[in-house]
Amino acid sequence: MSFGIVGRPGDRQVAAVRRCLRERGDSDPFVLDLSLFPARTALTLRDDMPATPGRAGVEHVRTWYVRTMPLPLPFYPGDADTAHARRAAYAAGRERRSLAFSFLTALQHHGAHLVNTPAAFGQHFLKLDQLRVLRAVGVPVPRSLATSDPQAVTAFAAEIGGPLVYKPLAGGALCRRLTPQDLHPDRLRLLSAAPVLFQEEVPGTNIRVYVVAETVVAAYEIVSDSLDYRGAEQAVLPAVLGAHEHRACLAAARACAMDFTGIDIRRRPNGTFALLECNPSPMFAAVERRTGDNPVSRALADLLTGRQPAPAALAERPAAEPRGHLAYPRGAGDGSTTAPA
Repeated sequence: MSFGIVGRPGDRQVAAVRRCLRERGDSDPFVLDLSLFPARTALTLRDDMPATPGRAGVEHVRTWYVRTMPLPLPFYPGDADTAHARRAAYAAGRERRSLAFSFLTALQHHGAHLVNTPAAFGQHFLKLDQLRVLRAVGVPVPRSLATSDPQAVTAFAAEIGGPLVYKPLAGGALCRRLTPQDLHPDRLRLLSAAPVLFQEEVPGTNIRVYVVAETVVAAYEIVSDSLDYRGAEQAVLPAVLGAHEHRACLAAARACAMDFTGIDIRRRPNGTFALLECNPSPMFAAVERRTGDNPVSRALADLLTGRQPAPAALAERPAAEPRGHLAYPRGAGDGSTTAPA
């Protein structure tokens, strides 16, 4: 067995890739369902040697599509008995996550190719660091402020002088537009409980881009009346990327060390754009079902089986120059489809 999937068999993304493999005549992957760990699936690390007791073969898998990673539940204080139980559940979840991350990292150290690595998954909770990485390679991103200081928010709003949005630093809720009521002192005092990420709003068209093995394999325009289109999609249409958008997506995937990513772009009416985020484990099955084609599933099946994914069959449209210099890393912005080393 040379390839595997970390994820639940019932997950739509996992099922889509497995279906694509079957239709092409490839063998079924080794599936490691971490939702069953530790109750029904055992993981063992002995002196950095990973094993799945009672189930042989994990050591022979050379490439993994990592769809999901276990995360500990948040701790919510309550009465004494409830708080104790929740502390215990949180501690147990933290231990599960620690071994799962260490297990996958050990697979990587023993030569397995993880798509993506635990470090890449960690970027979901380190949005500010990901923005820093993207800025460092010249990818246009929104001006941002993360803070628990009410005065910093009012100063940022005055500096931007236009619409702002806010969202959680570690995900878990929709992006919302900042209103004048949100700037009221009583509302801003809520920052004393938890910080928030504020950004300039980038008006325009929602574009979701999928990159696999340094290749743009699909791009879609997401039509929605909502600021955050998740769950409010009215239409999903094939999108044509501009040359600068294409190069920025490749540069972003490389800078974030993601062999597979779903990238969210906002294209302004004047043709410039900003890259909002690189997701280390994006959903794609619903988009493929809606459009009647499966380029992302095919690309992941290609990657698992050692083939080079096919680029999206889309011509580049003329694009306005983005603000600032795009200092893409060498080899990332030239449209090449060379598989990562």
